[in-house]
Amino acid sequence: MCRHVVPVFVMLLGTAASASADPIARCTEETPDLLPSVPYSAIRHLEAENKKSGRQAWMEVRTTLDQRGILTVTVLSEGGSEQIRNRVLRAALRAEQEVMARRRQATTVAAGPYECIQPQIDRSGLLRLPLRPKAKSRHLVVGDLFMQPETRDVVSVKGQLARSPSFWISRVDVEWTYRRVHKKRVLPVSLHSTASVKMFGPSTFRMTYDYESVDGEPLLRRTRASH
Repeated sequence: MCRHVVPVFVMLLGTAASASADPIARCTEETPDLLPSVPYSAIRHLEAENKKSGRQAWMEVRTTLDQRGILTVTVLSEGGSEQIRNRVLRAALRAEQEVMARRRQATTVAAGPYECIQPQIDRSGLLRLPLRPKAKSRHLVVGDLFMQPETRDVVSVKGQLARSPSFWISRVDVEWTYRRVHKKRVLPVSLHSTASVKMFGPSTFRMTYDYESVDGEPLLRRTRASH
């Protein structure tokens, strides 16, 4: 199961970075960070499970992004399947470190991967911005980005990967949740995904953030989302 599920969860972190700048910047004249770009420290809880096989694993880590954009990961505790921990959870964190490294090394702004579509008020009262990739890439999402109408604060991103990462995976649903964590900083607080894996059924991945500091300032109120 692991070798087929790993690519999905590893890609989700890169997906968030790819979904961010172009459609939002051109259509709403704002560019919220779907992956944090400001210095921060956070405790994260990660877990992954395949119910059919009964295998699961979890990790508690501290992630720190410094002023240079270098992401450091320190494992605080862990349990469950060693294979899932190494090939899914640790792999996801390494993938995020690679995304941040590419961000530091970028010298030009790439053309936006999404079509620019004007946001509309959704039935929920939120501003809904459709995410429609220009190409079927497994690093992009077909779905919607939801924002607060008055502040343009990102609330969530919901959808599916535009292309299946492998023959063994027929569908990947993903949902990012965001919150105004510190002053004007809107940052991710949770990521949840379900992958439909052939012969193994649904496999789930979840990650939550509990911010300790943002922009060098300790937070008086923690931000942990419920697990």
